[in-house]
Amino acid sequence: MKPKGPARRPCHRLFSAIVALACNAALAASSPAPSPVSAPPDPAQLIQQGDAQVKARHIPEALALFEQAAQFTPDDPAILLRISQQCDSLIPQAKSPAEAQAFATRALDLAKKAVALAPDNPKAHLALAVAYGRLTDFVDNRTKIEYSRYIKDEAAETIQLDPNEDYAYHVLGRWNYGVATLSPVLKLMARYIYGGLPDASLEDAVRDFKKAIAIAPQRIIHHHELARAYVALGQLDDARKEWQTELNLTPEDHESEQDQAEARSNLQKN
Repeated sequence: MKPKGPARRPCHRLFSAIVALACNAALAASSPAPSPVSAPPDPAQLIQQGDAQVKARHIPEALALFEQAAQFTPDDPAILLRISQQCDSLIPQAKSPAEAQAFATRALDLAKKAVALAPDNPKAHLALAVAYGRLTDFVDNRTKIEYSRYIKDEAAETIQLDPNEDYAYHVLGRWNYGVATLSPVLKLMARYIYGGLPDASLEDAVRDFKKAIAIAPQRIIHHHELARAYVALGQLDDARKEWQTELNLTPEDHESEQDQAEARSNLQKN
């Protein structure tokens, strides 16, 4: 908003006003030039800078830039999803379980808001599925089972909106793996509270991870989880192939570097 102009002066004060302006001009001429006023940040530029920080793996810096952009457009789903993603990425780096849970909770809240603002955006549903999955590490068993249903539903909705979203198949694969290997106690609880969970199997997990790999074969995380499913099925030869494939790929982030280290260790042991 532009500042308002000076109030209208009565005619008899006009001369004194002109004199005052002349004095101000003289003072300005004899004083150092003021520093130029910096232009307000451009949200698009802030997002671009944040994306560059993400690529450089500077997650806190990226988060700060996206939060600054959100101050200008707080209801922009694209910005909300970027913030949610950075909160998710900061969970493994948290200094305490409480801080990790705070990041996970914020990621979930932002993903929910993004879905409400853009219900046809597959990235928003994917972010919601991932956020529910992350939060299962911090909730009780009853809530884990409840969130499990949400994870499957949001991943399926993502695929419905975008069949080429590899991470959605990855999330479904992890859901199938998680439910198929659920402890007897949790299975009993699910049966008692909800009448059971949807069918899931390790074979379905393998199918989903293979679909994710078919779309994005360069992602270490897909191969790593496929190998884990093969191990659970007792198919060690197939698992070794995936571990070896991991080591031939370029890590995208700290988590994929950890996956590679685990794959190297698994190959030495098996």
